[in-house]
Amino acid sequence: SCYVTANTSVGEGSPSLTVSARTDEGVPSAAPTNVIAITIATTSVNVSWNQIPNIEKNGIIVAYEVKYSWPLESGQLGTNYTNTSGATNQLVLNWLQECVQYSISVRAYTSQGPGPFSGEVRDSSLNSESTTKHMKT
Repeated sequence: SCYVTANTSVGEGSPSLTVSARTDEGVPSAAPTNVIAITIATTSVNVSWNQIPNIEKNGIIVAYEVKYSWPLESGQLGTNYTNTSGATNQLVLNWLQECVQYSISVRAYTSQGPGPFSGEVRDSSLNSESTTKHMKT
C-alpha cells in the first residue's frame, strides 16, 4: 500500500487515497533440496523432496517436474520428464527398465515458468530389494 502527502513549511497536507499494488510472480530462484529416490519395485521408484524456502519460491508453486535419464546402448542418454499436479513433494516413477541406473532431478514451477533443477540422485531399479538414495543440495 502506498499514499502521498505534500509537505510545506506550514506542515503536512492531507494524504491521498491509498493505492495497493503487487508485483508479478517470478520463477523459483532455488531448486528443491534433499531429493530422495526409493526403489519400491523392480520397475518403480518413489521420488520425494523438500519444498523450496518461501523466500526463494518467488510466487506460488503450481507443479514440480521430475527429470530422469538413463544410458542407452549407443552411449547417448535417454531422458523423460514427468510433472506433478499441484505442489506435492513426491512422485512415483513407474514402468522403468529393470537393471538400469537412473539419474533423477527435480525442479519447481510457478505460473511464470520453471526454476533450476536439483542435483541428481542416481538410483537403480535393479532388484526387488528396497534401496534408498539421497541427494542434499
